[in-house]
Amino acid sequence: MSARRVRQAASALGLVAACAANVTTLPAQRALPPQAVPLFAVDSLLAQGRLAAAEHQLYAALQARPRAPDARGALGWYLASRARFAIAEVLLAEALRFGADSAVVGSARAAIAPYAARHHGPAVTIPFSTAEDAQTLGRFEVRTANGVLIAVLDPNATGVAATSAKAASGVGRELWIGERRLPVRRVEVDPFVRPGELRVGFDVLIGHAPVFDERAGTLTLGEPAGDSRGPEVDAQVPFVLAMPGLWLVERPGVPPAAVESLRGRALVRGARWYLDLDRSVVVIER
Repeated sequence: MSARRVRQAASALGLVAACAANVTTLPAQRALPPQAVPLFAVDSLLAQGRLAAAEHQLYAALQARPRAPDARGALGWYLASRARFAIAEVLLAEALRFGADSAVVGSARAAIAPYAARHHGPAVTIPFSTAEDAQTLGRFEVRTANGVLIAVLDPNATGVAATSAKAASGVGRELWIGERRLPVRRVEVDPFVRPGELRVGFDVLIGHAPVFDERAGTLTLGEPAGDSRGPEVDAQVPFVLAMPGLWLVERPGVPPAAVESLRGRALVRGARWYLDLDRSVVVIER
């Protein structure tokens, strides 16, 4: 992989870079001191799939400067990306108390909130058509005030996008799949969305414990994922949430793969897979 692609991967992950831009920025009149979190070094570790090393470096930076809002915020954002939302919220709150800008911390919390929320309701299984392109994950039906539409699952999108204001108003603040209500925090108009379709971000589904079964061609929401230590488990791959974006880390030293990319799709193709948020892994069953 070229150095340019490594940097693109780190940037696309949006972890520490997003922290620097959106979470941990000090007030404008204050510059980062020389001993601030080495953001580029952490980016490089993430681009190499070295999650443990990146986390160690972020903790070390916090220990060296325990009251620095940038160090605390960077670690908080990283832990949120690994689905450790409770401790991430504590760190962001502390970063705010130690001088981080309230607007950027608020922006970070807003980005994290849909991924941290948990929704309960009746389990529902619907047909799911796996995407053949390298930009989306698949297609399924949803119900809105305007009737049944096709939802295109885009892991790099946030909320829901519709082709017109009328279509967006039909979504309102919720979608329905069977008897299960899916709250929607953000709805936007995008003329590139096809009529009769919606673009749906992964943040809309993640709180409903989605299980993708490419063997059966189904998507299940609200069903316990089961014992990931069972005999059918083929792999447990660490994931990173870029919010938006879902990246799979095959092993240290290998750049993470976007789940919708050719390499990411190869990891889960033909399998039943789901996110185990407690252990920050994608469980793949064949």
